[in-house]
Amino acid sequence: MENIVFFAFMGALCSTDITAFGQFMLCRPIFCAPMVGFFMGNISVGLWLGMIAEIFWINAIPIGLVAPIDTSLIGILSTFWVCKYFTNLKQAAVFGLLLAVPFAYLYREIDIFGRNFNIKIMHLAEGGIQNGKYWMIIASVFAGLLFFITRAFLFYIFAMTVGSLIYTSIYIHFPKFVLLGFAKAWYLLPVAGFGVAIYNFNFKNIKALFLWNSSND
Repeated sequence: MENIVFFAFMGALCSTDITAFGQFMLCRPIFCAPMVGFFMGNISVGLWLGMIAEIFWINAIPIGLVAPIDTSLIGILSTFWVCKYFTNLKQAAVFGLLLAVPFAYLYREIDIFGRNFNIKIMHLAEGGIQNGKYWMIIASVFAGLLFFITRAFLFYIFAMTVGSLIYTSIYIHFPKFVLLGFAKAWYLLPVAGFGVAIYNFNFKNIKALFLWNSSND
């Protein structure tokens, strides 16, 4: 349980970097997954899983009202599961990566709810400003940040606990041909992810970038 609390807090801090505070790129799976692997004694599997998650969801960037999935959650959960239960098993690592994706989409719905709740906090701050209570600006910022970290921390505990039960109970029942497919996917997923990255960075995006640079000149 101590490990879950520690890594849940680490994951909550990484998730905070997405929109709530900083944006120092600590939230990217290429960073946070190897960090979890380092603390769990297997940095290589964390680096590999983080690389796969990074190239597959490299365009998952919060811009404006867009609420992308938390890619750091995919890297952290998958690395945590495989290092804790089936360390050095490539098949288990791939299954952990697949299992982490639904949790990431579930957390996105929770994140959308949290953003709507932050609007209520903002309205309270606006009312305080109108009454001359300018300290409510700082109070609302810290309240929103605390709410963000708390909900991310609690979700990580939920995902690590419930996900561990699902992960271990399903994996041991996979037939050999499925495990063989997972073993091959360990090497094929980076290739597929590279194709996804090229597709995201297509000529249309290059043209838009060129036009944007020309307009700034």
